Amino acid sequence: MKGTEALQEYQRMVKSGEIVRAEALNPIEKAKANPKSLRLAINAKCYDCTCYSRAEVTNCEITGCSLWAIRPWQRKQV
Repeated sequence: MKGTEALQEYQRMVKSGEIVRAEALNPIEKAKANPKSLRLAINAKCYDCTCYSRAEVTNCEITGCSLWAIRPWQRKQV
């Protein structure tokens, strides 16, 4: 019964905004929360460059960008 109560308390705190789930943050907010993460910084820069659109990062055609080869959300190449 203790686990159920803890889950309900957690859900209540998420709904009230006391706890912010990582999925709810955009890449820029995630990078600000963890400023030493290189991966999060790259994700945030690409997200910012494409006017906050993950789909545009995936479809990015600016091969001259130094981050292009390591940009996030790339399609898997078969």
